[in-house]
Amino acid sequence: MRALQLVHRQARTEFQADRNEVDFARRMARVSETTILTELPMPRPFGAMRDDARGPRATDGFFQDLSVEAQSDFQSLATDFRCSGLTVLISEADEPSSTLFLLEGEVNISMSSSDGRRFLLGVKGAGDILGLTSAISGDSSEVRVQAMYPCRIASMRRRDFLKFLSRHPIASQNVARELCVELTGARERLRILGLTSSAMARVAHLLLEWCKMGQRTREGVQIRCALTHREIGECIGASRETVTRALADFRARDLVRLHGSNLVVTSCSALAAYAGIDSIPDLPKPAA
Repeated sequence: MRALQLVHRQARTEFQADRNEVDFARRMARVSETTILTELPMPRPFGAMRDDARGPRATDGFFQDLSVEAQSDFQSLATDFRCSGLTVLISEADEPSSTLFLLEGEVNISMSSSDGRRFLLGVKGAGDILGLTSAISGDSSEVRVQAMYPCRIASMRRRDFLKFLSRHPIASQNVARELCVELTGARERLRILGLTSSAMARVAHLLLEWCKMGQRTREGVQIRCALTHREIGECIGASRETVTRALADFRARDLVRLHGSNLVVTSCSALAAYAGIDSIPDLPKPAA
């Protein structure tokens, strides 16, 4: 956990120190344009929405392999609420009074520099815990969490969450796994930001990183990309224009193909070679 905090701080330092890309991003929105969640909106008992929306699945992140008893315990402690897109669920420096569990939707995890630039750490989906590092450590948040689309979220008081973990070892193991995944992802993003010189190589590195969670098809590895070119730039410290140029170049050379919101990397080895990357990540197995 402390290692993850150190990596986040180092990433922020590297991000602020990069002056090659000037004014590549502004703040996501002014206060007047963004809903900031200062209090949880009208929470309801966790089971109250079961008729019109699915609950957490047994294979989703924190909820994986939880016993019936643990699920029942969770439901008795948590409350549901929904939020609209662009809602800020956690702001930097917020105190972790409650722990949030994403049941439906997707959120962006980011950090901001002192001059208003944003560094996008990643996207979380159903089954993930929002602000997990702060929930465990009790320290104020180092990241900002903002809904990309309307989301359904369960909220639990932090002290109840910590007691829940002590009662259910599987939940503690799931939390440890999630922290390891966050640490690995943050280190990889820091590697891209601090050790990759060209913007084109950074874009290629990011696509190859996403390929780990992609799906093998006859065309190549398919990635679901919900981010705009600007947001991709915020992942790697590059401008929107730079990302657009890099992707256009990759498409012209048939290294990537775009199908709606899905992007297909036709050959990971060819993309790595063209971008001057020495190795490629472990790729998903072909679909049966």
